Amino acid sequence: MEILIYFFLGTFSGVLAGLFGIGGGIIIIPTFFYIFSYLGFPDQILSHMVLGSSLGVIVFSSLSSTFSHNIKGAVNWNLIKLVAPSIIIGSCLGGVTAGYLESSTLQGLVALFLVVASIQLIFEFPPPPQNPRTSLVGPVVAGGGIGWLSGVFGIGGGIFSVPYFYHRGLKMMNAIGTSAACGIPIALAGSISYIIIGYDNESLPGNSLGFIYLPATIIVGIMSSITAKYGVNIAHRMKQKKLRIAFAFLVMIMALNLLMR
Repeated sequence: MEILIYFFLGTFSGVLAGLFGIGGGIIIIPTFFYIFSYLGFPDQILSHMVLGSSLGVIVFSSLSSTFSHNIKGAVNWNLIKLVAPSIIIGSCLGGVTAGYLESSTLQGLVALFLVVASIQLIFEFPPPPQNPRTSLVGPVVAGGGIGWLSGVFGIGGGIFSVPYFYHRGLKMMNAIGTSAACGIPIALAGSISYIIIGYDNESLPGNSLGFIYLPATIIVGIMSSITAKYGVNIAHRMKQKKLRIAFAFLVMIMALNLLMR
C-alpha cells in the first residue's frame, strides 16, 4: 500500500509541477506527514524527514518540468541568471534554519502573504507592468527570500516565485516556466542541507540519507518526472486568465493549509 501511494502521489504531483511551475510540495508534504507517521518515524524528526524528502522529490519534478517548458520557450533564462545564486544561498540557509526554527509565527506570516498574493492575482490591482526594468538588487533580494522560505517549508518555491515573476511583468505562462527552473537550485541546495544537518542523527529510520527517506523520494520523484510534461501541455493550452485564477486558488489553498497545520 505504501508503494502504491507513492506511485499515485508522484503522478499527481508531477502534473501539478508542470501545470503551475511548482514542485508539488503542496500535496507531497501533507501526504508524507501521513505516511511517515504511519511508518512510525520519531516525532522529533518527523517534520524534517517530510520536508527533506519533499525537496528530494522536487529535484526530479523541477528538472522534467523545466525541460518541457523550455521546449515551448516559456523559461526566461536571463532572469534565472540573476536570481539563481541568491536562491541557492537562501535555500541552504532555509534548510539549516528549519533545524532550529519555531515555525508557528513564520507560518502565520507566510499564510498572510499568500492570501494577499492570491487576491492580487485574482483581481489584478494594480495591474502588473508589461516590460519592467530588471535591476540587480530586486531579483537578488527576492531570490534569497524565495530560496530561504522554500528551504524552510520544503517546497519548490513556485508558490512564491510565480506571483513575483508575474508582477515583474512576465506573462503568466512565462512566470510558471521560469518558476519551474527556479525549483532546480532550490531543491538541490535544500536537499543537500537536509542531508548534512540530519546525517548523524541517531533517530533516523532505515533507508535514509540524512533527513531524506530514499524509498519515498525516489519513487515519487521518478513518477513526477514522468508526468510533469503532461501538466506543461495542459498549461500551454489554457487561456492566460484561467491559468492565473487557477493558480491563485492554489495559492489560497496553500495558505489555508499552513494556517491549519
